[in-house]
Amino acid sequence: MKKQFLTVAIILSLGLAGCGQKPPHVGAVGESVQAQTLTLAAGKGLGYETVPGTVMASQQIQLGSRLSGYLRGLQVHVGESVRAGQLLFQVDPADVDSQVAQAQASLAQAEANFADAQSNYDRFKKLYEAQAIPQKQWDQVQSQYQMAKAQVAAARAGTGSAAAQLRYARVTAPFAGVITQKYLQNGDLVAPGHPVLALANPQQLEVDCSVGTAAFATLHVGQALVVDNDGKALTATVRDLVPVADPVTHSHLVKLSLPAGSDIQAGAFVQVQIPQVGETTTLRIPQGALLNRAGIPGVFVVNSQGVAEYRMVRPGQKIGDQVQILAGLSAGERIVVSNIEAVDNGDRIESTGAAHG
Repeated sequence: MKKQFLTVAIILSLGLAGCGQKPPHVGAVGESVQAQTLTLAAGKGLGYETVPGTVMASQQIQLGSRLSGYLRGLQVHVGESVRAGQLLFQVDPADVDSQVAQAQASLAQAEANFADAQSNYDRFKKLYEAQAIPQKQWDQVQSQYQMAKAQVAAARAGTGSAAAQLRYARVTAPFAGVITQKYLQNGDLVAPGHPVLALANPQQLEVDCSVGTAAFATLHVGQALVVDNDGKALTATVRDLVPVADPVTHSHLVKLSLPAGSDIQAGAFVQVQIPQVGETTTLRIPQGALLNRAGIPGVFVVNSQGVAEYRMVRPGQKIGDQVQILAGLSAGERIVVSNIEAVDNGDRIESTGAAHG
C-alpha cells in the first residue's frame, strides 16, 4: 500500500511540474524572483461547502409514436432548433388507413341497419296503437330498434378511434427547443414506447446536485445559491428539494433554477456553494493569487527557506476579489500574490511587501 501511495505521489508531482509551463523570463529555474507575499490569517465568517453539479434542461422529453410502423419523413438532425408544432416525423399509416376504412364501412352498415329498424319501428308503432299486433311482437320491434341505434353509436366511436390513431402517425414538437438525440433513422421499425427523438428547451436550465444530510437541512425552496461556472459566478434559486436520501450515497437531490439568458450550456459541470450553519474559521486569498494548471487550482506557497512551491488547493466561494480556500492552506503560511507569471517551482522569492490576510 505504501509503495502504491509513493508511486501516485511521484506521478502527481511530475504532473504538477509539467503543468508549470509559462512564458519564459530572464534567468533559470531556481533564480530569485521579486514578488509580493501574503501571510495567511484565519478569520470568522460564513462557511461554504462546495458540491459538484450538472446543468440540465428543465424541459426535456423523449418523443415516440403510439403506433407500430416504419419511420418516414424524419428530416431533423441532432443540434437542430425546432419550433413548437413543427412536424418531426411520421409513422407509415398503411395499417391505420385500413383500420379507418374498415371502421367507416362498419358505420355505413350500422346506419343502413338502423334505417331499416327505424322504418319498422314507425310502421309497427301505428299497428300497435291500433291494437293490430300483440305486445310481444311490439316488444321485439322496440328491441331491434334500440340494438340498431346502439350499433350506430359503437360504429361512430370506432371511426373516431381509428381517425385518432391516424393522427398519431404524425408527431410534432410539443414545445420549441433543440434536438438532443436521434435514436432511429428513416425506414426503421417504430414500436410504441420506443423513443425516436429527444427534445430539450435550452432556454430553461437547471442545476442538479447532491448534498449531504447536514447541508440539505440548511436549504429551503426559493433560496439563492452561488453557482461557479469555470470562474464565472451565477445566482441560482432552489426549486426542488428531494426529502428522501439516496440509499447508496445517503445524499439528497437538489434542483436549482438558473435565470433566463444564463451564459451556460446544458451538460456543463459547475460547482454549487452551500452555506454552512453559523460562523466558521475561514481562509481567504486574493483571486489573483489562485492559479489553474491543467484544471488543477493551486497557489505558490513560500516555504521556510523562502522558496516557492506550487500547492493544490480547494477553492470555495468568491467574495469580491477574494476566494475562500476550503483545503490545502493553513493560517500562518505565506503565498505569492503578485508577479505570479514569473514564478516557477523552486524559485527563491524576494518579498517586495508582506501583509496579513
